Amino acid sequence: MIRIIPAVDISRGKCVRLKRGRIEEATIYYDDPIEAAKRWESEGADLLHVIDLDAATGVGENVSAIKRIIKEVKIPIQVGGGIRSVERAEEYIRTGAERVIFGTAALELRTIRDALKSFGPDRVMVAVDHFMGRVAIKGWKDLLELDAEVLCRRLVEAGVTKIMMTSIERDGMLKGPSLEYSLRVVSSILAEFYLAGGFSSIEEILPLRGTRVAGVIVGRALYEGTIDLRSAKEALSDVK
Repeated sequence: MIRIIPAVDISRGKCVRLKRGRIEEATIYYDDPIEAAKRWESEGADLLHVIDLDAATGVGENVSAIKRIIKEVKIPIQVGGGIRSVERAEEYIRTGAERVIFGTAALELRTIRDALKSFGPDRVMVAVDHFMGRVAIKGWKDLLELDAEVLCRRLVEAGVTKIMMTSIERDGMLKGPSLEYSLRVVSSILAEFYLAGGFSSIEEILPLRGTRVAGVIVGRALYEGTIDLRSAKEALSDVK
C-alpha cells in the first residue's frame, strides 16, 4: 500500500509551506510545529516527514524544534534539511529519528556510503530534487547540469535503497504533480521510491499503485484540506 506521509517543514521555528521552495512565499500554518506533528499523528499518520528549511538553505537551523518533535511524537520521524555529514545524521538518529534524509550530500557518495555503513540502508534516504529532470541542491538554490536519473543510478550502485524525488516545478502549487519524468525513473531503477511535489487530491495518488512508489510526501494539500489524511488512507487501503 502507498503511504501518505505528512510533511512538517520548519523555518524560523514555525511550521510553514513554501511555493517552489521560495522562502519569501512562506505560508505559516502553525507557530509551533509540534502542533502540526501531533495533529497528523492523531489523524492516523504512521510516519512524518520533518524538514529543516533553514538548514537546507544555509540561513540557520531548527534542530531543537525537530528534536522536540522526535521526542514528543510516538510515530516514526524521517528528518531532512541540511544533513550533509554523518555526524549531523547521527545526532538525529541518537535522538530517536527513524530515518535521515541526505540531499545535497548525495553528490558526495563517500558520505552516503559512510552513512549506509553506520546506520544501515533502512535508515538512510536520499532526496533527489529536480526541475524538469535537472538536479537541484542547497535548498533548490543551485540547479545543476546533472540528470536526476543518472544520480539515482549512482546512488543505487552505492547501496541506497530508498530515494525521494521532488518535482520542484509543482511543489506547493496545488496544481497536481508532474509525474512523467519521475515515473520513468521509478520504472527503470530498482529502489523504493517516495514522490513529492504538487499532490493536491487522492485521485492523483491512486494511479501510482502497482509501481515502485512506496509513499508520497504531502504538505500543503493536507494543510489546506484538499486531501483528508484519514480518507486518503482508507481509499488506498481499499486498493488491491
